[in-house]
Formats: sequence, C-alpha cells, structure tokens
Amino acid sequence: MFIQAVDRKLLLVAITSFIIGNTLATLWCWIPALNCNTDQPMGTSHVIRKPRAPAGYEIKAILLTPQLGKENNNLPSDPRVTEYIGEKECVCTGKWHKDFFSPAKWKERQKNQQASLERYTRRRSKFKDFPNQVDGFSPISYPAHGLYVQPLRAVQMEGLQIEWFDGKKHFSGAELEVKLHSRRGIFKLLADVETVKVDGVKTADLVIRTSNPSLLNLQLQQVVYQNTEFDGNMFDIVEVYFDKFNATIPIHIQHRQVTWLFEQGAGRVQDRVTVVVKAFLRYDHVRQLIDSFRRFYPGTRIIVADDSPEERYQDVKEDYTDHYRMPEHAGFFAGRNLGLSQVTTEYFLYMDDDHYLRPSTKLETLVALLDSTDFHVASGAYEDLEEFASAIRVVGNRTHACFEKLRKHYHEIDGFPDCYAADHTENFFLASTAEVKAVGFDPNPAQARVGHQEFFTAALGRLRIAVCRFVIVGHNKSAEPDPLYEKYRRTDRKYRDMRTTHNLYRDNLTCTGLKYPRIETYALHMMISAVIIICGVYMVTEL
Repeated sequence: MFIQAVDRKLLLVAITSFIIGNTLATLWCWIPALNCNTDQPMGTSHVIRKPRAPAGYEIKAILLTPQLGKENNNLPSDPRVTEYIGEKECVCTGKWHKDFFSPAKWKERQKNQQASLERYTRRRSKFKDFPNQVDGFSPISYPAHGLYVQPLRAVQMEGLQIEWFDGKKHFSGAELEVKLHSRRGIFKLLADVETVKVDGVKTADLVIRTSNPSLLNLQLQQVVYQNTEFDGNMFDIVEVYFDKFNATIPIHIQHRQVTWLFEQGAGRVQDRVTVVVKAFLRYDHVRQLIDSFRRFYPGTRIIVADDSPEERYQDVKEDYTDHYRMPEHAGFFAGRNLGLSQVTTEYFLYMDDDHYLRPSTKLETLVALLDSTDFHVASGAYEDLEEFASAIRVVGNRTHACFEKLRKHYHEIDGFPDCYAADHTENFFLASTAEVKAVGFDPNPAQARVGHQEFFTAALGRLRIAVCRFVIVGHNKSAEPDPLYEKYRRTDRKYRDMRTTHNLYRDNLTCTGLKYPRIETYALHMMISAVIIICGVYMVTEL
C-alpha cells in the first residue's frame, strides 16, 4: 500500500513537531528560575569512590591487626562491673500474671498477648534496633549508632577496635595510646590485660597505653561505659582518640519504655474496634451511621461526642452507643479528644456524623493492614470523591518554612494491592489507639468549626498513614439545609484568619504554602509539547 503524499507530509510534520516540542520542554528545564519535576541521572560526581589511605600514610607500611572475637577473650570479668551491664534482674514480690488464670485460659491469654506485643513492636522504631558499625577511612572501628543503656546502668563498648597501625612505629616499639572521654558517665573495665597500662578507670577520661596492637584491642574489648548523670531520655557522646584520628560514639540513655497492649476478645472487628463520632445537630445522620453498624458489624461500641446547642440537643439512646454531651460549640477536635479518651480497644475508627457503612466498607481490610504492617493509620475513600490521598511536605528553612500539599500517594503496600502509603487522607480512618493518643487533636478554638489537615500535619514523621482505594464509606448529602448548622459550619473571614494565624504559630511556619497545584511543571512541559504538535498538524491540514 502506498502512502499518499499528503499523508506522508502530515506524518513528517507530526514527528518533527513532537521532537521540537519535547526539545523545547527540555530546554525549559534549563531556565534556573524553574524547578523541573524530573529525576536527574546520576553523574560521575555522585559515584561513591573507594577512599585512599589518609595523608601521610601512602608510603608507610600499614600493620593490620587480627579480628579478636569473643572466643579469644577468656579474661575473667569483674562482677562489680558486670552487675551494672544490661537489664537489672526483676525480683517479683507479689502475684504473677499467670496466677489469675487457669492453665487453659493462661495459654490463650499468652497467645493473644504475644500477638498484640508483636503488632505494638512493629509500629515503633527504637534507636537500639538500628546498630551501625563504622569501618572506613579512619583506623578506628566503632559503633556509630545503636548503643543503648538505661539511666545509671552500664553497657559494654562492643565494636571499638583499632584496625590498622603505622608499621614503622610498631616495629620501633613505640607506645600506642587510645583516649576516651565522656560527658555523662565514667569508664570501667571488665578485666585488666597484662602489661597494658590503663589510667582513669572510674572517671570520664580513660587512657590505654601499650606497644602491642593485639593487646591494645583486647583491652578495648573490656571497656564499659556507665551512666552517672540521670536523664530519662538523653544522649551521651563518647570521644575516642588514636594517633591523629578521632571518632565520636553516641550512647542513648533511656528508661525502658513499657508497652500499651489491649485485650482483643474473640478477635472480631467488633471486639477490637471502637467508633468515634463528633456530632453537631445532624441527629438523623448519626442514627443512620449507628444503623449501618447494626447491619454490618453488630455489637460495635460507638462513642458520640456532641456539642450541639441546648435548644436543639437530642439524647441518642441506642444499644452499644455512648452519647457524651459537651459544652455548646466546644469544637471539632475537642470532640475527637473526648471520644478518643473513652476508647479501650486497640483500634478506633473515626467517622464524621454524615458517614455510614456500605457493603464496600470492609473494615476487616483496614484491621488486617494495621495488624500485619508497621502502619498506624489506615483509611479508605469517600463514595463521591475520586481523590483519596495527599502528600504533605514541610519545605523551606528555619526562617522561612511552609507546608506543600499535593494530590498524590506513595508506594503500594506489600501484600495489600491498591493500598498506598500517604501523608493525608479523608475524615474516615482506622488507627492505633495508643499511638494516636500520643499525637492527639488540637482542641484550640481555632479548630472548633473546621479541623482536618491539622491532625495529619501533627502526625508527620510520627505516624505512618495508609489508604486503601477500594474501602469506600458512604457520605450522606441528602438532608435539607439547616440554617443553624450552616451558620456554624460555614466560616467567615475573621474565623479563617484566626485559624490560619493559630496554625502558623503552632507549627512554627512563616506563611501558608502550596495546596493542590492544578498543573505541575512536568505536566506543563507535556502540555506545551502537545500544543506544538496540534498547531503543526493544523498548519499542514490548512496547506
């Protein structure tokens, strides 16, 4: 089949226009004032290069010492030192937990408690869980992260070792010296190594001297740090000096934190989830919400926090429902705090008073996600909204910072197709009670009439948020307009200014930021290319 001349001309112009359009879009990125939303390839300047020997050591003989494992450390430990290392022994003086249950019930309780503990632990990141040993450019090998000690207790400085020495100094018999200095503790020795000189034991400055590299490292393995300055959550920095090199070792001093575990009953959604609803005037909506739980999850406890004015207040008397009357117009977030304070289950489900459950509102999915991942909050989507997640960033610097909010989500969560990580969701979410209580809801009057994003901005870096696109909640918009409700729900300029100034002060920001930009830079580039192509095709057709 032969292509008509005009068709070939159209095809040629279209291809040429496309190339020109994309070239212009690329050139657009070269303009310094514009920020292109593209991934930059890694150039040679980004490549990590293997370091060379430090200055002055290039032509010197380097003596590497053997790795001294615990099998080579047969020195007897001093019990006056070891008694302070690690956890202090628990001495029970009262009843044991198991004494309150029959053997069969105790076995089941242990199983439930262990499962709850595993979920709790997954959601919390601890400093001591992430050790980081540095073996690099310096001859000093040391733990740069992960040393943990309880207040006034001790920890062995494991991982501290000198890896290589100046061979010339060694063969001349020169004395090797390592110095250690701390600010909130002292140094002790598990054992003394024969012929090694040690000064400053039981002080904040320890000096170790010997001409034998292996014995030097053997003595370093015996060094113990003991905290002497009490603080429930603090860092000490141990400074290490050897030859011309130095290193700093952070030690986390922290009380052992107790867990907060919850009973889970028979394991049903009804046994593990409490519903929290902030109500204001719309009692027909509240009753529809309660009826939807009676249909899909009967027996679920529902807490209604109500700050309706006295002349319109109605007592909601329904099974499994606790209706709390608040002071009039106490506020949106104040009601959330009241409801959350009464939750006794591991999870709570927050819903607005105009929400209701549908067959697609699969709470089991949200419970399963929180049970098996380290996320703290799991949300769904509204039935009448396409957008279901947002990303929030604090951008700028210490003197000029603001929020940037984009309609987007992050990666899909392993094992949960169509569920994604996010920073912000709608006012329908399942959450871990203990962790959200630690963040809370700002009850300031500025949040009384409108409050939503403020919880998620407070949760940035504290709570991990997930959203499942297919878990859809009903959104009731069928009611006739209520003038009194509209009076308090619709805000005026004075209230909005009060809310803005309060939030800027609370969050230590300098201005309001970018919210839901309609066109991102990359999309603008593509639009320019498309316009050029269309114009090129149009001109050819007009010929």
